[in-house]
Amino acid sequence: MADFDHWAEIYSAWTAMAQDDPAEIEFYQRLAGAADGPVADLGIGVGRLAAKLDPQVGVDVSEAMLAEARTRLGPGIRLIRADLAACELPEPAALQYCGQNTLNHLSRRSVPEALRCAFRNARPGGRLAFEVVQPRPERQKARDGVPRLRVWDEGRAIYEITRMLDKQGLEAELVGLVERLDGDRRVVERGYFPPIRFCFLTMAEVADWAEAAGWQVEGAYAGFTGRPLAPESSTAVWCLRRPPR
Repeated sequence: MADFDHWAEIYSAWTAMAQDDPAEIEFYQRLAGAADGPVADLGIGVGRLAAKLDPQVGVDVSEAMLAEARTRLGPGIRLIRADLAACELPEPAALQYCGQNTLNHLSRRSVPEALRCAFRNARPGGRLAFEVVQPRPERQKARDGVPRLRVWDEGRAIYEITRMLDKQGLEAELVGLVERLDGDRRVVERGYFPPIRFCFLTMAEVADWAEAAGWQVEGAYAGFTGRPLAPESSTAVWCLRRPPR
């Protein structure tokens, strides 16, 4: 939990500088607009998506992330510190969404537990929408250990480094590298954030876990453009629905 607290700095700076994907925002806004009841942001982080969707509830395991979300969103949302595999919402939700690959940051054993937990928190007919990264071993091999610049401003450069932990390309850890810069953009200090886990989730795994939890698959897409999902797709976008009865 504390490791994610350290990453709040990266996510706050990253989301402040990055441009939103209009297709991503439209996808979640459409579902939120159709929700006949409470909307919950699972893994709300610093509140990037919530600022566009106005959910009633936000859940995250990190106290630092929640503090950033409160600053961004104000007092109108109820924030709950809890693990997504064991959280309890104030009332059953019409829509729960989990953006920015949050489920990839759970352990592989915790993901099916999180899907079961969301099912318990859903009202009949309620939806769960999320995106996850699927394994692409060749791409991951090329990025293994290579710093990727995420934030660059006058005083710092922040990199994300992916380190693969298995030969199958399913388990990894992310390390944050922060370089402090002087007025001439020279590095004067370098530090690392503690690693956080990242597991790549296959299409077959998610489908099996969703069915076992009781969900019906309403849609499965390769990204937010509506293309059909395939095992070789990079990003998988899922929309699950709890049966009305």
